Amino acid sequence: MTTAAPRAHVAGLGLIGGSIGMALRARGWHVSYDDPHVDADAARRAGAADEPATGVGDADILVIATPVDVALEMIGRIPSVTATSVCSVMVPLRSIADERNLPFVAGHPMAGSQERGLAFARADLFNGRTWFVDGEDALVSRLIADCGAKADRVDAELHDRAVALTSHLPQLLSTALGALIDEHRDVERFAGTGLATFLRLAGSDASVWRPLFEANRENVSASLDDLMQIVRQILDGDPDAFAKARAAIKKLGPAG
Repeated sequence: MTTAAPRAHVAGLGLIGGSIGMALRARGWHVSYDDPHVDADAARRAGAADEPATGVGDADILVIATPVDVALEMIGRIPSVTATSVCSVMVPLRSIADERNLPFVAGHPMAGSQERGLAFARADLFNGRTWFVDGEDALVSRLIADCGAKADRVDAELHDRAVALTSHLPQLLSTALGALIDEHRDVERFAGTGLATFLRLAGSDASVWRPLFEANRENVSASLDDLMQIVRQILDGDPDAFAKARAAIKKLGPAG
């Protein structure tokens, strides 16, 4: 590894992987990639990678930026090279990496969009954002810093329980309500801006979210059970949930 210009191999050059590639190349990194949906000319035009490659090759670090089902398969067969993931679950990946004794750090940058693909990637996507990691590695830390993000060490199990509530459950509810409304087309003329805001996440792609729900099903199911208990309390006339909701909004601060 050279100090001036590390070499990264990005598996999956979509929104997150492409944004990582753009940010790293702007800081002098050499970036190769593997993505059957992105040709070399498109990757170079976007500034996301230098060239395609069929494997890690001589890269110093592997960045796994694929859907979680692909990431799990990849962790099971990659060589013993420093690797990190950017999936929004950690425990399933950590388990396989530990079984294989791989030099692996599970990661999750808190940045993204309901859109997907290289066309929506940008070099500043991670600027000022938190990037959760479940371990320490100097090159992973440098990668995160060069992407403009701030590393935050977290226990993998705590992370997966938390994002089930803060990320996965909102996606599940938005998608479910969108599907229900699609079954009742006569209500569309009654839809206002509030519904449009709630359904923003429903534009997300199933190929990304179905594997995530499967990988974190136990935690998402537990959060859903807790939510439905509060829903029933609201329907029974309990006003406490409204005060708690307003307090949560104040603690979370402005969206963005």
